[in-house]
Amino acid sequence: MIFRIGLVAPRNLGLFYSESTFQSKLTAIQQFYHISRPLYLVGITAIPNEPSYRFAIRKVKILDAVSLTFLAVAAFVTLILRSDLLVFYGGVLSDIALALMAWGSLIAGNPFTYDYAKEDWDRAFWNDPIFIKTNQIITAVWGMIFTMQAMIGGMAMVMGLEGAPRIVLVAVIPRSLLVIGIAFSAWFPHWYPQRAAVRLGGRRIEGIPDGIAGLRLVEFMPLTFSAAAADSLQATVQFHLSGDAGGAGYLEIEAGRCTFHPGEAKQPTLTIESPAEVWTAISRGERSGAEALLAGTYRATGDLNVLMRFDAMFKGHAATAGSNTL
Repeated sequence: MIFRIGLVAPRNLGLFYSESTFQSKLTAIQQFYHISRPLYLVGITAIPNEPSYRFAIRKVKILDAVSLTFLAVAAFVTLILRSDLLVFYGGVLSDIALALMAWGSLIAGNPFTYDYAKEDWDRAFWNDPIFIKTNQIITAVWGMIFTMQAMIGGMAMVMGLEGAPRIVLVAVIPRSLLVIGIAFSAWFPHWYPQRAAVRLGGRRIEGIPDGIAGLRLVEFMPLTFSAAAADSLQATVQFHLSGDAGGAGYLEIEAGRCTFHPGEAKQPTLTIESPAEVWTAISRGERSGAEALLAGTYRATGDLNVLMRFDAMFKGHAATAGSNTL
């Protein structure tokens, strides 16, 4: 696994130092962190979602290529040429390389996060403007993080800091920025697309991509939401879907916006209970929602007037295009 490469290979750099003082050990730790930093990012993006055999056979991505190239150059310069260049400047150079990679991929029209996002989203969304814009913003945030890390590392060298102040600048702050970047990358794709769709007044998705069913399909409903049709409606629609692809989640409709949230709503206006395959069939227009409700195939309790407005509010949803939900 690539994460193991990032941990093992740079450790050998410490063999070129014979000092046994605490300062030399601290320096070795800093060298290890700086030179292998790009590999941590590969591990963060690749390992949690993929077994090692898939990583070995998957298409090499921009971040993979830059990280592995940097590690190869670092190993050659340090181990073969016996140069101290990357020992003293490895942290700043790695951050500069990552910043150039992020900004360069944006300029080239292929943000580096786009390659990873395509692994989690159906092909039908790859060319969607909101999907592309989401990745452009995430990549720009990472570009700013890498640029800030390079500037902070440069400041530490110019100022000649030692001890605790140096540790804060070259270790604590960069690690904190990485944590912020990872948290933002996990949160932003769930927040931005829904709001971008609202600004467009609801969007029509031409058919529901294969493989999207049940609760995941409900998660996509805000992308087809019509603020004009909702008008001043304020409602919370709770979904309880059973079976494969099922789960609990709810839609919050308020102030012309619709957002999806996993879990249980405190006071739902409308509650829909259905087998996941039934709601999927209704959403795809393969089954009449009104007939399914009358037959007791799925249940709706609470304010049924909200359910009656689904056709207008979710104009791009296949359920509204194919047949009435009630």
